[in-house]
Amino acid sequence: MGVKISTVIIGSIDIDVDALKAIEGVTIFKVTDRKSCEEIVGKVSDNDVVFIIADGREVYYAEKFFSRIMPLKIFLVTEAQAADNKNLRDVLIQLPAQNFKQSAYNVASMVNDMVNVEGLVGLNFDDVKTLLKNSGQAIATIGEGKSGEEALNNALEGHDIESARAFLINFKTAKDEASTAEINAMTQKIKSKVNGDAKILWGVTVDESFGDTVKVAVIATKFI
Repeated sequence: MGVKISTVIIGSIDIDVDALKAIEGVTIFKVTDRKSCEEIVGKVSDNDVVFIIADGREVYYAEKFFSRIMPLKIFLVTEAQAADNKNLRDVLIQLPAQNFKQSAYNVASMVNDMVNVEGLVGLNFDDVKTLLKNSGQAIATIGEGKSGEEALNNALEGHDIESARAFLINFKTAKDEASTAEINAMTQKIKSKVNGDAKILWGVTVDESFGDTVKVAVIATKFI
């Protein structure tokens, strides 16, 4: 059985629920009051991933309320909200406000690929959870290209990752084999961009519909 992914939507934030439901295995919870929060707490386990999507001050209160549950909690917020909640202990992924709905879907799909889709090189969920747990602010980005290097460059373009100390990377390709040398070269490229040592976990999944395209998904976190 795969990792259960739950999405908790708090308040009136504009999100495409139908798109999120289309990701296999994702469960949607809408919070309307304290009772509904209690019901959610009773339905998730320590081995789940819980996305929490909230507006403004609700992010702070949600962190306090859900602090008693131990799944991997990932908050999806706008850049402005990330600045307002910079001391949040859980993973806090900042997304562009103008494209928030699509970006939220992309991140949920990205994480599902990493932990639930069987690949040439799989990512162990315990390792993923250890890497991301209580890591604070994070950047999630996706790039595409005709090669892994081009896709990685497109994913990282415009993002400052110098002070990140943890990276979760998934390479998605139509090929039924992957060049370890190429992937090692790309992880070294990331290490060359950061100041100090960085922990990098990576996996490779296959999607035959991709043709010649390679997609690289990156979560960078543990900024100092």
